[in-house]
Amino acid sequence: MVSESEIGAAVAEKKAKRESFGGWEYARLLHGWQGWPRGTILAEGRVIPGYPKIGRVHTLAGIPALFHAPFQAEEKVDGYNARLFRAGDSLYAATRGGQVCPFTTDRLADLIDPSVFSAHPELILCGEVTGPETPYVEGTSPLVPEGIGFFLFDLMRQGAEGFLSIEEKRALTRSFRLPAVPDHGRIDPKALSTFREIVRRLDEEGREGVVLKEDSPRGFRAKYVTGSAEITDIASMAQRYLDVPPEYFTERVLRLALFLEEMAATDREGWSRRLGEAFLTALQDRIGLARRGQCVGSFRCRFHSRENALRLLDSLGQIRGHEGETRLVNLREEEGFWVLRFEKLYRSTTGFLRSALGGSLRFD
Repeated sequence: MVSESEIGAAVAEKKAKRESFGGWEYARLLHGWQGWPRGTILAEGRVIPGYPKIGRVHTLAGIPALFHAPFQAEEKVDGYNARLFRAGDSLYAATRGGQVCPFTTDRLADLIDPSVFSAHPELILCGEVTGPETPYVEGTSPLVPEGIGFFLFDLMRQGAEGFLSIEEKRALTRSFRLPAVPDHGRIDPKALSTFREIVRRLDEEGREGVVLKEDSPRGFRAKYVTGSAEITDIASMAQRYLDVPPEYFTERVLRLALFLEEMAATDREGWSRRLGEAFLTALQDRIGLARRGQCVGSFRCRFHSRENALRLLDSLGQIRGHEGETRLVNLREEEGFWVLRFEKLYRSTTGFLRSALGGSLRFD
């Protein structure tokens, strides 16, 4: 475990930042430190490891070279990464960057059976939160058409590196009826015809892709994303076109082209139309909103606690990828929940559109 003096040293070196949630104080790693990845939480002698990055494989030809043993093909769900854990007598949910998330923490008991932490207080549930009522992602997975949902994909233990085995994860998932990402089976890396068909089907259903987890002691992992997911991402982020680095779009267009080549797609005209619509429809929608004087992103979230709704508004500007001005629309009690409605103003995109629609002269 990490001592308080070590945490203080990490903060002094700007490797970590002190945070608090309610009365609970902790530090989160801004960079890797002493073998722990960014997003790790340090508090009260406990360590909540950060979730490591997973590499992307762009072509099926790379799979036999990368994987030395059969792998599990687990679905990659489109949403945001969350780690659920216990500290003292309270349960928390952390973002990928290590902040305690007021929204996910507030709704934690709606997402999973909390009794898992009474039986196993050292467990960390790693999963994806998705649905149209989340505060971070515009759009949703086809798996959750309304509200929010949680899909477990890994289990860790506090203070320990690595993940629990596939067998341990399955046993705990069954025992506590934890919602898990869909599992598409065990696949030999040298026999990829089945994997290709899985990817084709997921693409047709508008789902994001798969994470490949080698069933071996080294536990190698990689992700493979569908073409439909690339188009969904482009459509979502085109709504804030000038607030996103240009390479966000160019990389996804290139990955889409690689996917179509890999899958021997024949409907090139249809894919080209979908790509064009992803850009133009999203931009036209935002132009219409700007013309009516509305902000760029509109969100609706339900909370059990009014205090957590206000905490979320305070914290949004500190979460990577969600910087910018947030405007409260309203917060009111509805059907047993506190319903928060807010808008996000993406400065560059909104500023340009307001200027252009107002008739301003621009030199380029």
